[in-house]
Amino acid sequence: MATGTASTPNEKPSSSPVVSNSSSGKLPLVLSIVNLLATLGMLAVLVISFLREKKHPSVEDISIRPEDEAVETEKIKEKEEGGKEGKEEEGKPHESPKKKLMNFGRMITLEQFTVNLITPGSVNPKYVRVNISLEVPNEDIENEVTSKMPQVRNVIIDLFNSKRSADLSTSDGRDFLKEEIRNSLNNFLVSGKIKGVYFTNFSLTN
Repeated sequence: MATGTASTPNEKPSSSPVVSNSSSGKLPLVLSIVNLLATLGMLAVLVISFLREKKHPSVEDISIRPEDEAVETEKIKEKEEGGKEGKEEEGKPHESPKKKLMNFGRMITLEQFTVNLITPGSVNPKYVRVNISLEVPNEDIENEVTSKMPQVRNVIIDLFNSKRSADLSTSDGRDFLKEEIRNSLNNFLVSGKIKGVYFTNFSLTN
């Protein structure tokens, strides 16, 4: 009987169970992504804040530009000059109404006229009774008109004699006659011109 140690079949060494590292490897990756997102979020917040502050004008932006400063200076000067002129106007004495009336010139009052008018086809004569004043600019023309009073009255009477009652019944007709009298008198006056003719009393009679 053979003795000896019986050989046993080759046995594979038992391997210990291998633990997977996949789960432990993913954790750092997730943390890195979270940190990256947080960093990007902070950067975004900083960029938005910077842009908002950029929109608001700073003290330097509000400072007056040279051209604007020049305009403001001109406005201030105009206000000051306007104030000075106002004070000067207040300091000047107001002209009295009498002084203003003197600027109208000298008045020459003529004796009353009673003049016949044209009465075509009518038996009843018609005439006008009128008082006239002449406005002259100075004493020289006043003296000339006074010295030539016969010629002055003759011209006026001739003009009235050429009118009909209907010609003088309206204000327009009377104004036209005043202008005719003024122009006719100025034709022979040499020291000046008559400024105006006024009817101080006027009546048409049948």
